[in-house]
Amino acid sequence: MSSSLISPVAVPQPAYTYAEFRALVATLAAERRTTGPEQTPGLIRYTDQNQAHLDRAHAVPLLPELVEKLANLPRPEQWLVLAEAWCGDTAHTLPILAHLAEVSAGRVTLHVLLRSDHPALMAAHQTNGGNSIPKLVRRDAATGTDLGDWGPRPAAAQELAHRLHADKSLHVNQIIKEMNAWYEADNGAALQHELLAALG
Repeated sequence: MSSSLISPVAVPQPAYTYAEFRALVATLAAERRTTGPEQTPGLIRYTDQNQAHLDRAHAVPLLPELVEKLANLPRPEQWLVLAEAWCGDTAHTLPILAHLAEVSAGRVTLHVLLRSDHPALMAAHQTNGGNSIPKLVRRDAATGTDLGDWGPRPAAAQELAHRLHADKSLHVNQIIKEMNAWYEADNGAALQHELLAALG
């Protein structure tokens, strides 16, 4: 190998491919468990319910301009997505990110990292001082240089979440229902437009 070739930067471990993460979610749901230290009935239930969201989101139409942009990136990118199996926002957005990586003509490799396994990386990519997920961290695959991040939600979804959480009359299940409805109506458009803008 020529000494001028730069080896890809190592992925923080433990890490999962998208297929491995899907298999993990299925296994945990079957075993009535979830990822992370908290094993509450609610989080376990969300883990099971998220399988349907993961399936639906992977099938949303991809933005042609974004697919073209990714296939012509000036440098290969490594996408690290901080996530957890119980996280509803992860279930709606991670599959789209994975699908985009799949059609990037080899320019993007995606790895899923559990937030609970990578506290330092999460601390470096907080949102308003919180460990909100999912969080996409884009890195130069050759040098490891941070190219920016995205998450935990599209801007419109973030605004809706703030509004819903501020309404103390709403039960958490109603908030989740409203957020799921927003993601299904948006059909992956907001995330993809925001990524396209971030890529320049």
